[in-house]
Formats: sequence, structure tokens, C-alpha cells
Amino acid sequence: MPERGPVGVVITAKGESPQRLARLLDAVTAQSIDRPIEVVIAHPPEETVVTPEPRGPIESVRLVDNPGGGRSTGLNLAIEASTAEVLCRLDARTVPPPDYLARCVARLEADPTVGMVGGVQSPVPGASGVVARGVARALANPWALGAPAYRRTSTGGAVDTVYLGAFRRSEVLAVGGYDVRLDANEDFDLAQRLRDRGLVVWLEAELVVPYEARTSISAVWKQYLAFGRSKMRFWRVTGRRPNGRQVLALTAAGAGVAAAVIWVRDVERAAVVVLGGLAAAAAVDHLADPSERSPAVRAATIAANGAAIGAWLSGVLVEAVRSERV
Repeated sequence: MPERGPVGVVITAKGESPQRLARLLDAVTAQSIDRPIEVVIAHPPEETVVTPEPRGPIESVRLVDNPGGGRSTGLNLAIEASTAEVLCRLDARTVPPPDYLARCVARLEADPTVGMVGGVQSPVPGASGVVARGVARALANPWALGAPAYRRTSTGGAVDTVYLGAFRRSEVLAVGGYDVRLDANEDFDLAQRLRDRGLVVWLEAELVVPYEARTSISAVWKQYLAFGRSKMRFWRVTGRRPNGRQVLALTAAGAGVAAAVIWVRDVERAAVVVLGGLAAAAAVDHLADPSERSPAVRAATIAANGAAIGAWLSGVLVEAVRSERV
């Protein structure tokens, strides 16, 4: 790899507003890296993407057609179209901090055993309303969503996956790129295949990346239903098994349903179960962020957490039933 070669940024965009893409490209322009940046955006051909003239460290912005708009397919097309060896995946909903590319590139260049590096996802409200604020708080609570390392502002080190991620083009192509059978969970899958080759997936300490969360409970449900279905699909097509966090979530859900069926036999008991669940959710929410003073925002947070967890579990179940029928 040339010592001062360009750094590639690969983006897949489907149904994204011009404002989001412009915001992302502004953030890329503001990167404090002393080498040129090559941006490749994969998008459905029926969607018009307007890109600004290259400026600052951005040397070029290229568009590639992604028929169907599939996320994994689009990322593969962008990777293939890029000429840079070091690539950073970015998302239209993210605003990478000015040192993001520099730190990811530095880690990859300093340690050839690192195959993927990324930071911590920090959800921020996508609007100013109560529900949007609650959704962001819900997604920022690592304990309600399995506590993966990339949701916690902890010290860096080797992990199972990171948010987005930077990698070497040659190594990703060597493992087959992103799995086009997955349109969610694709980052985790790629990270596991790189780890299978003996490479380390590295969480860069205190590298926090703001992420624009959804703005409604229904959007959270749709997002996490897709996550759950894709996770089940990942287990099925790869033969891998749930990790400890996922086993705990699935076991707890199964135990909860079984207990409810056995114990809940009248309205009063059902009310006790519901109130107990709400109390537990409120406690987890408060422990994660005791600073929120708005009861309405806290209520929206609990609703969003319930939607995310319920949708993920539903997605796993729906895909499991579907696979049995196929």
C-alpha cells in the first residue's frame, strides 16, 4: 500500500434526503487527514443523487448504480469501484468527527493484524419532538439492547464487531465482500469472516460517531424487525450460533412468555406483570441516563426500547418459522 495513497469512503444510499448526504459530505470534507479522500456512493439508478464539487481533502466523488438498492450489494459495488486500499464505510445518518478517518487509518497502518477498526455509535435525535428524543435515548442505552462494545464509551480493544468500520480493500475482497443475502447485520458478518482469517476487529478508544436515530416508534419497529430477521438469516446461512448476549435475550424472552402463560390467569395478575415490566424498563432507563427530567421523554424511551426488543425477537421468530417452511 502506498504510504500516502488515497483513503476511500464507501457509502450506500437508498431513499436518503439530499440534506443528509450533504451533511455527511461536509463532515468528510472537514476530516483532518493529510491525504486525498476518494468518495464512492452506490445508489439505485432511479434515484437522483446530487453531489457537490470536490473540495478540501476530497479528491473525487463517484456515483455507481446499485439496482434494487440492497445495502450489501451497494457496498460491494462501491468497494469494487474504489481505487483506494484503505476504505472507511460511512452512512448517510452519521456525522463522523474530524479525526475519524485519520484515527482509523492510523490504526490499520500501525498494526497489520487489525483487519477492521471503528468507533462507538452515539444516537442523537432526528427531530426535536418528544418521541424523537425518546427514541435516541432508547438506542443510546446499551443495557437495553444487548450491551455490545460499540454502544459503550469504554476503553478500546479487540471486540466482535464495530459500528461501520474501516478496513483494507484487498482483505475484504479476499473474504468475499459483504454477504448480499444480508441487508442488515452485514457489518457483524463481515467482522466474523475477517476474524476467521486471524485478523483483529478493533474498537478505537473514545472514537464516538453521532448517528441520527429514527423519529417514530413505528420506524424503530421496522428497523429492528429487519435486524432480527437478518440475524436469524445470518445464523442459518453461516451455521454460526447466537453469542452470549443473544442467548441471554432469547432465553429471557422464552422464560418470560412461559411464565406469563403459566402464571397469568386473570386480569389482576396480567396488570401486575405489565406494571412489573414497566417498572423494570424504567429502572434500566434511569440507570443508563438519570439526567432526563421530562416524564414524556422517559415514557417515549420505554416505548422505543419495548419496540426495539419486541421487533428484534419477532424478526428472529418470523425468520425461524419461515426457514422451517422452506
